[in-house]
Parts: sequence; structure tokens; C-alpha cells
Amino acid sequence: MNPRLQRCTKAAVAIAMLAVAACGRGAEDAAAQARLPKLPIDPATVTVSGMSSGGAMATQFHVAHSELVLGAGIIAAGPYLCAEGSVRNALGRCRDGEPEIPTTQLLEQTSRLALDGRIDPVAGLAQDRVWLFHGGADPYVRKPVADALEAYYHALVAPENITRVEQPEASHAFPTAHADAPSCALAESPFVANCGLDGARALLEHFYGELAAGREPRAGGLVEFDQRPYAQQAGSAGLAERGWLFVPAACRDGSGTGCRLHVVFHGCKQGASFVGDAFVRRSGYLEVAEANRIVLLFPQIEKSFQPLNAYGCWDWWGYEGEDYATRNGRQVRAIRAMVADLLGGARESP
Repeated sequence: MNPRLQRCTKAAVAIAMLAVAACGRGAEDAAAQARLPKLPIDPATVTVSGMSSGGAMATQFHVAHSELVLGAGIIAAGPYLCAEGSVRNALGRCRDGEPEIPTTQLLEQTSRLALDGRIDPVAGLAQDRVWLFHGGADPYVRKPVADALEAYYHALVAPENITRVEQPEASHAFPTAHADAPSCALAESPFVANCGLDGARALLEHFYGELAAGREPRAGGLVEFDQRPYAQQAGSAGLAERGWLFVPAACRDGSGTGCRLHVVFHGCKQGASFVGDAFVRRSGYLEVAEANRIVLLFPQIEKSFQPLNAYGCWDWWGYEGEDYATRNGRQVRAIRAMVADLLGGARESP
């Protein structure tokens, strides 16, 4: 950690970056230089999940960095490279499954990218853990799309490590078991619904094994952080100025060890510019993370018209460049840099 930052605060490591503005320079200038702090995270525990465009981004990050990521939870999304750089494909076959998604062709492209060194070797996927969820009443992502995602992973991952949950009545929403959430049959903001399934717990247990019962997060665990240094580093115009970081109390004082890291990618119209912190707080991630030493990173995408992204979606069709799905993709690079800082620079990819 920066020595000046250490002098500035003796507060919890998780919120150290927020204190930079109090040290020396003007607040705005200092905030622009702030980066995420190193936390006591085991670098062999990095996992990802996401819904809709966030599900596509989780798959992209998983495949691009399979030597780092040990598991992916995908809700309502299609396979890696589904859009093949085309917004027409994104709005057509990657929603309806018609024309049929060419899964074999996408697997061949994946192998070529790995051989070219643009993504990690596909062998890194073989023993990973994959959790899939799809609603049979989803009006935006039809069953053939979810089937193609499952077929894609089955070609690369040990079948016994893949779990798929298909709920016939579920619409386009993140599944929870909260009684006060909207019906699972509804697809409405913030796209979190009562499906009788704690999706956050289910996918995290699939990655990490049996977890302790969730508990109310302690005060100070959820903080905003400055995404601008990462956007600038990666050349991304799509990232919002602020993201969310959740650090359980057990990982917050700098003395803990063995904490885990999970990255959560929101869906279209599910980021902070649309729903504030509603998805972050209502999805169920915080409660299970607090009780199980899991640090949560919630990076955020901003809606924009340049690049054209009116619904605040992650780039899974190429609006920030043709390398969007590889390690050199601008948003992939930005998230990788965030993860690297949280791990203290550990396990950087070439």
C-alpha cells in the first residue's frame, strides 16, 4: 500500500482508499489517483458471476483468464463469443437462439484465441466450477441460448463440475429467496426476484463448498471506490466513475488471512446509474459473504451514447473494440487490474 495512504489512516483496510482525499493534495486530484488496496485474499479463490450482459461478461472474464478464475456463475446469458462482434447477433440469436448458435464454431474460435495467446489456455477451464441458471419464462434469453451456453461449457469443463438450474416459471431476474422480492415470474427493475432459491448462496457454495449461514453485514463493509484509474489504464470509456467493494469484517482489519474474492457483474439496466445500490443489497451476496470471508467486487458500467450503450450493458458484442472478449479487451483489462490490486499484484497474466 502507498506509504502516504498508510500515514493518512489507521482505519480498516477495506476503506483505506476512501481516505486518500484527506492526505496532502486536493480531494478531487487525490481521489483520481486512488486504487483498490491489497486485501488478505487467497489468489487461488477468485470466482465470478453475472446476470444477462453481466453473465456474458462473467463468461468472457472466465475464459480469458481461466488460469486465475476457478469458477463462474452465469444467469440468463449465452456462450462465449455468442455475438461474434455483431450487434445483430447480440439482439438476434443470442436472445432467441434463432438462427441456431454455432457452438462448435465458437469452440473452434476459442481454441484459436488460446493458441494465439489472446486468452489463457483452454486447459485451464477443465477443472473449474460452473453454475448456470435460466428461467423458462425469460422473454429476453430463450432456452436454446441457455442450452448453447451449457453445451459450450460441457465441451471444456469436467461435466461433474457443472450445475444447471432451470426454473420453468422464472423470468429475467436474479433468483433470491427473499419473501419481499417481486414474483419470480416478473422481469422488472432491479431484476431481483423471489424464486425460492438463494442464487448467491447456491453459486458460491458450488465454488467453495458448504458455507456458514448468512448474517447481516456489519457497518462499513460496503464502500464505493474510484473506477477512473482503471478505466484510464485500460482505455475504457464504458466504466462508471464509481464501483462497489464489500469487505467482510473478518477481512477488514488487515490481520485476517484466507479471504476469498468473488466478482459480480450486473446486467443491463441493473447498474448503479439505473438502480443505485438495489441490486448490490437485495441480491443476497452481502449476507453470505459477511459470514464466509468472501470479498465482493461489484464493478459498474455507465449508460452512454458514445460509445452507444443506452442500457448500461457490459461489452459482450464489441462496442469498445474487436478485442472485447480477450485479455486485451478494455473492460476485461480494467477488471483484471482491479483484481490485481486486491491481490497485491498476484497472479498477473502475461
